Amino acid sequence: MLERLQGLQGLESLQGLLRFKSHEKALAVHPWPASRALLAAKVGNGSGLLRLAGSGAAAELLVISVVTPDSTLRDTARAQLRGALREVLSLQLGCVPESIVLKSMPGQVLHVELPDYGHNIGLSVSHEAGLSVAALRRNGPVGVDILRIAPAFDWQAVARDYLGPQAVRRIASLPEPEQPLAFAREWTRLEAGLKCLGIGLQEWSPALAQRLARCQLMALDLPSGLCGMVAWR
Repeated sequence: MLERLQGLQGLESLQGLLRFKSHEKALAVHPWPASRALLAAKVGNGSGLLRLAGSGAAAELLVISVVTPDSTLRDTARAQLRGALREVLSLQLGCVPESIVLKSMPGQVLHVELPDYGHNIGLSVSHEAGLSVAALRRNGPVGVDILRIAPAFDWQAVARDYLGPQAVRRIASLPEPEQPLAFAREWTRLEAGLKCLGIGLQEWSPALAQRLARCQLMALDLPSGLCGMVAWR
């Protein structure tokens, strides 16, 4: 999230926008627990997350959302999202939620361990005040990021430093009322791609751009005022 930029100073501008393979259609986000019946029905008819064929398809992605306290404090939101993830995975796997092991170490992302089921589940989470999301992917890495659109946000300096001159020109070419949304789209694309690759925010380089180009992206269908992207490879 943008608050992570507060302590990062002195980085040179990104040299260009990271080019991803993107999909126009927005991916459905399943609110939890309201979507419990829908996801249970999908498991029942054989179209659950862990029963899909093929690889690299958006169909292998499952994104859930949880309404959380309208606060930047993350402890409660993290606990709520972890509880939802255990319930969703237990539904997919046909086991009790208590058997789902979610682990995180300082400086590392949250991950799920399923040694008894023979599945590798990619997992990524993102938080904004009032809403948290988690993306799951069968047998592959995934990254997700959401951002609240702030109309009064002075995006120019951040975009010059972290998105690069091409992105700045693209955003600036739009009417001023549309610029905050355009910035949010560019930023969440970047963050989702970095999370998918398992790397942190860093300066642009040709090598990094080549790695990010392997990611596919899709916008998330989110409530008004929020923007989000999911990336996979």
